[in-house]
Amino acid sequence: MGLDGGTYITRSDVLRGQSWELAQADNSRSTRGGNASTSAARTRNTVDAHTAKSTRWSTCSLSNQPLQAPIVADFLGNLYNREAVLEFLLSKGGAFVDDSAQHRYLNQQRASRFGYEHLQSIRDVFTVHLTEHADLVGQQPTTTDAEVVERFICPVTQLHSTRYPFVAIASCGHVFSDRAVKQMTDCCCATCGTKFAEAQLIPVNGTPEQVERLKAALPSRKQKQPKSGSKRKRSGLTADPT
Repeated sequence: MGLDGGTYITRSDVLRGQSWELAQADNSRSTRGGNASTSAARTRNTVDAHTAKSTRWSTCSLSNQPLQAPIVADFLGNLYNREAVLEFLLSKGGAFVDDSAQHRYLNQQRASRFGYEHLQSIRDVFTVHLTEHADLVGQQPTTTDAEVVERFICPVTQLHSTRYPFVAIASCGHVFSDRAVKQMTDCCCATCGTKFAEAQLIPVNGTPEQVERLKAALPSRKQKQPKSGSKRKRSGLTADPT
């Protein structure tokens, strides 16, 4: 996929970019390096945080492919392509969809250090409805250009997802900026009117502190999930974690 406008950045690319730019920041003549300026390091850290957030908002956490509908989120706030989650769950059970599925599964586990153990069934994710910037609606998803930063916005405040905190309402799947949710004083979704409780507000691509809080809540959330025989849960992905 070379230089044809269809390439996309992966998390590995981000890490390689960090190493390259740090090497360029070394202005010494020593072959061993080690003279990177403090200001360069600070700039690199600032860029890293922004690039990392943009990547999380533009690529599937499992497959590293550009996000495209149907998109789902887990209860830690990670975003996935639905097909990637289904393939992961099948592979986890030993049913590989093709010859390379086992290789992809092992790579996903290795890269995440088994960080997807909380994905046990399709009930551990819920469908999310993201609002795309008007100029990007209908375009092929990509993660290479500056437009990635502008892809998803809040339908109420028009704030951009990579610049402000966003939350998903798990009971209906609509995603808003944190600022917009605070304006919903009646605890009803501004898009569909679905009632929600505070426990149903999932920070999307949140801070490490928010992720830790969500992890701590996972056991009790799973206990409240309906049994696998529930017809309602078999027919769709939207979950109600109350």
